[in-house]
Amino acid sequence: MVRISQKMLLLAANLLVPFGALIFMTGYFRGRPTTPTPAEVPTDRTDSAPFDKVVFMVIDALRSDFVYSENGGFTFTQGLIRSGAAVPFTARAASPTLTMSRVKAITQGTSQTFLDLWLNIANSPNAARQNDVDTWLSRLKKERFPDKKMVYYGTKTWLMLYPEIFDRHDGVDSYYVPDFTIVDQNITRHIPDELQKDDWKAMVMHFPGLDHLAHQGGPYSAHMLPKQKQLDGVVEEIYEAIEKQSHLKNTLFVLAGDHGMNEKGNHGGSAPGEIASALTFVSPKFQSVTKGLECPLKVTKNYEYYSVIEQVDIVPILAGLLGFSIPVNSLGMFVSDFVQLFHSHNDGVHFLLENAKHLLNLFKTKVNFDGTIEEVSSCGTNCSACLEEEVKIACLWEKVTRADEEWENTNVAGTHDLIHAIDHFSRHVQEFLSVPLNNLHTTRLLFGISSLAVAISLLLISLSLSHIPVDSGVLGFGLLVSVHAATMFVTKLVEEEHHYWYWASMVWMAYLGIKSMGSGRSYFGVVVPFILQYLTQCWNQSGDTTYPVVDLVHDFLFKHPIFLWIPALVSYIMTTNSIARYLGTGTIASRIASLGLCGTAAAFKLCVAQRDNPELLAFAPPWLKLAMLEVDQTSLLRLIWTCTFGFVVYLCAQLRFSAQTNRRDAMNGVIELANLYLMSQSRPKNLALYPVFDVQLQWLVSRSVSLTVPEISLTTLVLAQSSFYSTGGSNSIASLDITNGFNGIQGYNVTAVFLQTVLSNWVGPVWWTLAGLRLLPAQFEKKNSPESKFPERHENGSAIANGKAKTNGVINGPPKLHVNGTSKISPKVNTAETVSETGEAFFEYLNFHTLYTASSSLAVMLACVWLRDDPSLWTTLAPKFVYVGLWTVFQQLLINFGLCTLIWCVVA
Repeated sequence: MVRISQKMLLLAANLLVPFGALIFMTGYFRGRPTTPTPAEVPTDRTDSAPFDKVVFMVIDALRSDFVYSENGGFTFTQGLIRSGAAVPFTARAASPTLTMSRVKAITQGTSQTFLDLWLNIANSPNAARQNDVDTWLSRLKKERFPDKKMVYYGTKTWLMLYPEIFDRHDGVDSYYVPDFTIVDQNITRHIPDELQKDDWKAMVMHFPGLDHLAHQGGPYSAHMLPKQKQLDGVVEEIYEAIEKQSHLKNTLFVLAGDHGMNEKGNHGGSAPGEIASALTFVSPKFQSVTKGLECPLKVTKNYEYYSVIEQVDIVPILAGLLGFSIPVNSLGMFVSDFVQLFHSHNDGVHFLLENAKHLLNLFKTKVNFDGTIEEVSSCGTNCSACLEEEVKIACLWEKVTRADEEWENTNVAGTHDLIHAIDHFSRHVQEFLSVPLNNLHTTRLLFGISSLAVAISLLLISLSLSHIPVDSGVLGFGLLVSVHAATMFVTKLVEEEHHYWYWASMVWMAYLGIKSMGSGRSYFGVVVPFILQYLTQCWNQSGDTTYPVVDLVHDFLFKHPIFLWIPALVSYIMTTNSIARYLGTGTIASRIASLGLCGTAAAFKLCVAQRDNPELLAFAPPWLKLAMLEVDQTSLLRLIWTCTFGFVVYLCAQLRFSAQTNRRDAMNGVIELANLYLMSQSRPKNLALYPVFDVQLQWLVSRSVSLTVPEISLTTLVLAQSSFYSTGGSNSIASLDITNGFNGIQGYNVTAVFLQTVLSNWVGPVWWTLAGLRLLPAQFEKKNSPESKFPERHENGSAIANGKAKTNGVINGPPKLHVNGTSKISPKVNTAETVSETGEAFFEYLNFHTLYTASSSLAVMLACVWLRDDPSLWTTLAPKFVYVGLWTVFQQLLINFGLCTLIWCVVA
């Protein structure tokens, strides 16, 4: 009865943890709160607008240095900047730097929420549709040349958001990341015909190929520069048409990136490379007001080139230059550099003032400010002495009003002072309005927190029923969970969480090494695991802190890629030997089958590397490179999946119907096959970590290291968490690598791609979680005693207690070992024995892992509530809670509870 109660409590807790996290998430990630509509500023500038058409060309993930630096491939665009025909900016995007969020920002002029993260993944037109939302697209469509058409070619995101805007369009599927060639060609094929037509007033294009390429190979891929040159050729084609064709002479050409990318080619966070996108306004008309700028420039670390403006500033700039009114919720500010382009200089200044009044109305809508004249006057001449930001903004507006009055009286003489006052006011009010508004659903937040609290209570009750003795594992686990929970309330520690797990894993491995010295282990044997754990942490950067040793490793492997493949080859050789051994027969047939499977898996990784990162195979002969490109990678991987599944079925069948395979070997074989799949989901660089993981595991199962269930739980926990960061993970959305999500999948299957994407980012934690299943039975073999037996499904009621088997309250030693490492099981099994009070080892192990997941998730929830009025709620805790959701649903529910329980119950 106790056994059933424990399992029911554990089941309930594992369902409550993800349920509570998801409920909390629905109360956390919500749309923008409804605010009163501000009053519109009347406008009538159709005659003074310098342009009557616009070509708006968006290149996904167009980081600023791709266009402006000496390493960029946009040489024609750089020539336009030098000639004065192009005015360059660095447009600073806000987080989250995701395509859907950024498209909304550059069309509506507003900040966005993390709700767009889920909409971006779901790819659902109904969920994404922005009905009746005010944008520059809708304003241009309604207010300027009603008989002219709105044209669009590019990613379907725009068509999902604004299905009623475009009169002529052709959307491309941008969610199939492996394609970075055809997807752009399907856009460029429309350009020549459209440039000949005079029936449109806006042609919008969105090219996703550069972003796809970056996700696969990073910003320094061998394919990157040719792709940039290809897109620069599109710029050249459009500009030459504007120069030569009379119906395009008043066309404004805008080249823009929706966001940038980090050093891995990903985006979503707020790193300098992710928020810095190129924004260039192009027209021969600009040569009359600017002499041009030096271009290209030297590479900068912060990716800021020329003037830096906010991405939302695109909206009022287009409104001013094309002659339509500013969308009602736009937070953008018009750039004074373009004032001279208006037919009348006064018209340009009037539009600057109009934009400032628009921002003032937004400010009044958000803040019910009733400051007195005395409060404003106390701010001083420069408004620097204001005690509150609202008072300072009111003071700055007073300066704009006075400057406007002087300008009306003196006209040109006061222009400079008025423009300066407007810029100063607009920048301050924009910063004030850009702070995300909380729209938290308190009831859902509390319900989620309560669910996690109940889950923790159930887990503690379950553990108390096991009567687990308090040892170093229990104490260490309690200390680890408590300290980790406290760090979630310090935003800097959340951003740099990998430090916590790196140090925790190092300390714990050092403790286990010292503990093993009592078994006669040499000093070298103690230090090696510590060194190996340190080496794993030197393989990839994580968080904002840059480690020089990681850069050295990266630079060395980039220059000498052959050394990257040597440990990768070792990984496949080790896996080949393991699978052949655990197939059970030890015959030549087993070795051939294992070699065929692992050799095919290795060939798949080589083919993928040649497609995505050809620089990693620069040493390969040309004929081999061509041969690898001809391989159908999807079919090859599906063949690997089929064979792997067949081997799993074979092992299970042997266990049931043959005496040649014992349960431990069958389980190890299934885990090795699962690890082979994990390797297919890893980036080539991370393949080198698998031999290190395996050596660490072999050390842990060695006779000199005796572990209890709490110690095994703590060991796999710290190594799993550490491996998440050592394989390149972090608490930034940008560290999510989507490349391997499409392995073996044609098209965009949301569920399949999502699960594979998460798995490819969690290969380290999944590997160590499965390793825990190997550590549990291994501890029964620490001592060479024939009295004990391996608890096959615990049919005799035995459980693990302090590294030994306990049957009916009697502590026994582990079984004898065969020469090949398999256990010699006694044929005498008393199936009538009841479960001991300590409970089953596996479910104790699972209980500890679930308890950590519940405790850490609850800590993040409480931190979100505690810091609900702090800006870090959205910059730091929001992406962290996205990861909490993935840890609870994927790692805990699907892997720890689902997969591990399945393997243990079926095989072990």
